Amino acid sequence: MNHRARVRTLFAILVPLLCTPAISIAGTDDPPEPAPPPAPASTPPVEAGPIPFQILRRSPANLPVIPIRVVDERFEVEVAADDTSRRRGLGGRNRLLKRTGMLFVHPDVAVRSYWMFDCLIDMDTAFLDREGRIVALHRMKREAPRRANEYRDMYERRLKRYSSRRPAKYALEIPPGDLTRLGLRVGQVIELPRASLDALAR
Repeated sequence: MNHRARVRTLFAILVPLLCTPAISIAGTDDPPEPAPPPAPASTPPVEAGPIPFQILRRSPANLPVIPIRVVDERFEVEVAADDTSRRRGLGGRNRLLKRTGMLFVHPDVAVRSYWMFDCLIDMDTAFLDREGRIVALHRMKREAPRRANEYRDMYERRLKRYSSRRPAKYALEIPPGDLTRLGLRVGQVIELPRASLDALAR
């Protein structure tokens, strides 16, 4: 057999061996495939802090509008932080859009009493202490409007008072039904940018 024939014969033997896929044979000393790591346990959600203080715009009443988080929803609320805006409140408004409201900021902490003076719509109200903890909840109903021949003091005497019952620094007025929808309760904390709000109080 000449040299060329030997090369052809050797090539014919080696090529099938090189191209044959490896076969796994049971009982060899190769270590078993490691088991996949267990899925990580679900991490409980971390309680969100207050949305950073930011004035988004001025309302038609020329009050600053800021974002706050109520439970897990973002609200954009007007801030009433002086005597004039606190007295006016939402009086004269004929609607309150979803996820909006008014946040009243007082310069001191005291037992407070609100009424529905000149209010044309129902609203839900939460009184909050200096830490933002709810101390009282009310579903405030609009009153019969002041009659043409009704003196102011007569009108004011017949308005229902809604008390904070405990010392409060803030009050949050939101659309009617939101207390129930959000599951708000006394003792619950609404996270507020309190330092920035307190700096506005007059």
